[in-house]
Amino acid sequence: MSGRATLNRSNASFIALAEALHSQSHLHADDWRLDAAQLATFDALLDVAKTAYDANSNRSTKNAVSTANKNAAFGDLRAFLSLYINTLVGNSRVPDEALNYMGLRSRHSRRYAPLPRPTDPIVLSVKRRHDEMTVHASRPEHGHPTDGVGVKKHYGFMLRYRIEGAEREEILISTRLRHTLFFDRADEGKKITLAAAWVNPRLETGPWSEDINEIIG
Repeated sequence: MSGRATLNRSNASFIALAEALHSQSHLHADDWRLDAAQLATFDALLDVAKTAYDANSNRSTKNAVSTANKNAAFGDLRAFLSLYINTLVGNSRVPDEALNYMGLRSRHSRRYAPLPRPTDPIVLSVKRRHDEMTVHASRPEHGHPTDGVGVKKHYGFMLRYRIEGAEREEILISTRLRHTLFFDRADEGKKITLAAAWVNPRLETGPWSEDINEIIG
């Protein structure tokens, strides 16, 4: 899909695309090493565009001024995204599967079949150091952490964990085979329960690992 075709769409579809790009960019900002200033600009432009779009979509507030505001905000956001999308496509840390998931053009001409739901198990290992904990994901046949997902067999892994006394379980996704959790000093000595599963770009999970329990600190 060309850059022009990506951005030239209905108002609702354009906002949905922008929100998808925004969500995935913040979710993977560290893994993809995205520029913080560029993301801050994205935040501001999207916020203005959504506010203008909502005002112009409401019959009670829609008028010539709201339409002009919406068109101006969409124009600014489109101009930003036309460059930002090129940045994502040109960033080798952004997997082709992620580009496809966000509805962007592939950096390769050949088509990729979508990755199926993972079926293989995952093994977790943990390294503790003071107020941080690094979780490594590996495959049983390897038996030890590695530095890459390999031949794009998986998009990454989903990690869920709960700290003793916490009201809810936390969930995150890593496109690398390790992720470091950082804790407050108040959490030192508490038990943390973790489990993980491989995920594809559509965030479909494979089998979950057994829960493992560790002590923070």
